[in-house]
Amino acid sequence: MRNGRGVHMYQVLVVDDEKIEREGIKFLLSEEKGEWEIHEACNGKQALSVLRSQKIDLLLTDIKMPHMDGLELSQKAREENENLQIIIFSGYSDFSFAQEAIRYGVTDYVLKPVDPERFHETITKVGQEIMQRKSKRLREEKEKNFLQQYFLQSYIYSRKEEILEKAGELVDLKQWDEWHCAILVETDQSFFDVAPDSLANEIQEELRRKFFYLNLNTRQSLLLFYDVYCDYELVAKQIYLLLKRAYHVRFHLSVSRKFEDHTSLPEILGQLEQAMEEKFYHPDIHVFTSEDDEERPVNAETQDSHFMQKISEDISRKDVEQLWKHFNCLAEKYKKNTQFSAMYVKFVFSNVIQELFQENQFSEERRLDKEIDRLYSCNDIGQILEITTENIKEYQAFIEKSMSGSRDEVAAVKSYIYQHYSEDLSLETLAEKVYLSSGYLSFIFKKETGMNLNRFIRVVRMQNAKELLCSTNMKVAQVSEKVGIPNVSYFCRSFREYYGCSPESYRKGTGDDEETAGSNKE
Repeated sequence: MRNGRGVHMYQVLVVDDEKIEREGIKFLLSEEKGEWEIHEACNGKQALSVLRSQKIDLLLTDIKMPHMDGLELSQKAREENENLQIIIFSGYSDFSFAQEAIRYGVTDYVLKPVDPERFHETITKVGQEIMQRKSKRLREEKEKNFLQQYFLQSYIYSRKEEILEKAGELVDLKQWDEWHCAILVETDQSFFDVAPDSLANEIQEELRRKFFYLNLNTRQSLLLFYDVYCDYELVAKQIYLLLKRAYHVRFHLSVSRKFEDHTSLPEILGQLEQAMEEKFYHPDIHVFTSEDDEERPVNAETQDSHFMQKISEDISRKDVEQLWKHFNCLAEKYKKNTQFSAMYVKFVFSNVIQELFQENQFSEERRLDKEIDRLYSCNDIGQILEITTENIKEYQAFIEKSMSGSRDEVAAVKSYIYQHYSEDLSLETLAEKVYLSSGYLSFIFKKETGMNLNRFIRVVRMQNAKELLCSTNMKVAQVSEKVGIPNVSYFCRSFREYYGCSPESYRKGTGDDEETAGSNKE
């Protein structure tokens, strides 16, 4: 562990029933390199309490103490923390004691009276051992975290069972089942490639809540939370305020419904991205929820304005699937409740038909007043729903016919990305190229390709990076710049998460890397 000046920091516990002895050891430690955060205890019982409440690296204890001697303390301390380094001070110099001390888990021992030179040699050796163990543990944690990121991202996007099978051999999938809510964080410009590595820790410290951090691309990251009972919409608002305060970037967040296990994750991400589409219609709202309308209680108090607003947005972006969903929610409300007047029910569904006719080309082919007259002549809710359904079906047929023209616009955007992937590509820039609104381009692109624009750009960049590594002698930093990711550190991390190995390893073409990389092809 290092402090802000790059000096090693050690957590040390000094145990001795004599205060003057403890002060002497503290003085000797102050003469050593590094920083020593020193805790004290005057007996074994007190020492165990400190060991259980603090992350102690090194235990320095006397052998002779009342109630619990140094050997018994060492044995119990070793049971608490197998990586703990233990130095014992003793007046015994015989070999049998040394053997017994080692059996009790002691790392080394120093004879009394303490020789400063011998103390220095012992502390130097033990300090190096502590840092080597910490470095090894940090590498293992980073490797474990990388594998989690690699397999999780591969599974979320591909939904392939074989990825789960391979992941189960290398990571603990039980951890994936501990996540119960997800929050998608999205920016309007490239941000996560230049964000500090401490970003996730900053958010966790602010929330005082643990989550798993998964970066998806330069504009999107996913936070997976463990707690079941929590208001995650409130958590998302807290995250938004933190990010807004710390960074001059526009953020939007979407919050998932609660889920039980990892098999829901691909669907959850799809719902989060769907909810994020709301930002195009409500730019001043920064937190959205992906809770299905069907999961909300449908009763007389449910506001019609909520459904009409949703239906209006669905029609604006020509999202027929969502249109049917929200219409069916509205229909269920009025089929189950008979307390409303017939005139009011007709008024509600006439508004649905009028929203359909806001589409100019659709309205040119049909007469709105004729459809409204038909609806107001209905005698029951069944007839009202039948006429409304007919109009939605006509609208759906119209949209399906007109959507064929959208393929040309999507193809034009894809072509532009293939030629300009080295540039900072934004949704707004791409939408301007094909004279569409950002919201509509986002919708038709995902509908046509099966992935959102941010993900598509990432795929193109990673595929071109692979080609450059295989076919040129360009340095990794040059490849990173060439594919539109100026931050080479972020590029290496993204490449590894995408292909399962570092850019250097991919270029060398080692067998293990090739096998791993094969499971994440889009």
